[in-house]
Parts: sequence; C-alpha cells; structure tokens
Amino acid sequence: MNDYKELVLWKKAHAVTLKVLEVAESFPKNNLSEVIIKQIIRSSTSVPANIAEGFGGRKGKEFISYLYQARKSITETDYWLFLSKEKGLFSHKQYAELSTQYSELLKLLNASLTKVKNDNLPSP
Repeated sequence: MNDYKELVLWKKAHAVTLKVLEVAESFPKNNLSEVIIKQIIRSSTSVPANIAEGFGGRKGKEFISYLYQARKSITETDYWLFLSKEKGLFSHKQYAELSTQYSELLKLLNASLTKVKNDNLPSP
C-alpha cells in the first residue's frame, strides 16, 4: 500500500470528519458557536490528518505516535460535539449518530494500533 487514502481507517476518519464539518456549518452564528466551531474543525480534521501523516513516515514507533494523537483527537472532538449538543447547537439525534461513528472509528483505530505494535515487535 503506497497511499494513505487506501487505508480503511483513514477513509472512515475522513468520512466522519466531512459529516462533522457539515453539522458545524449549520450551527447558528454567535460568539459561543464560533469558538466551538473552530475547536471542532481543528480536532476533527486532526484525526485523518494524523493518520495520513503517520502513514507517511511508516516507521513503527513514529506511526504509533501519530495514531495515538488521532485517538486523542477523536475523544476531543466527541467532547466538543457533546458540548454543542448540551448548548442546543444541534440535536441529540445528530450527536448520537456522530458519537456512534466516532466510537466505531475508535475501535478500528485501536485495532490498527494493536496490529502496528505487533508488526513491529522484535523477533525472538
């Protein structure tokens, strides 16, 4: 595999990010939502960006480090979405759908982390 865009993990992360950006664009425009939108954009785009950047290095520990950063960005984005829901910026249903997608993405990312770690273990 020569391109990060071929990774199932990246494809799913990118798809969720596009949905999150679409939701964020629909938020009402006020001071609070503007701050939250900036954080959502930063953290949500960080997920596929870190997967892509880590793939570019493709060195065991370096790739693992980027996957851990992507994992942190998933939970951060979920928090910003939760806060947005709590402040009435979008519906509980929309939050539940996105949160479920992030949970699924997190499982896939954790499985990828395990695989990359096991692939980089020294031979006995």
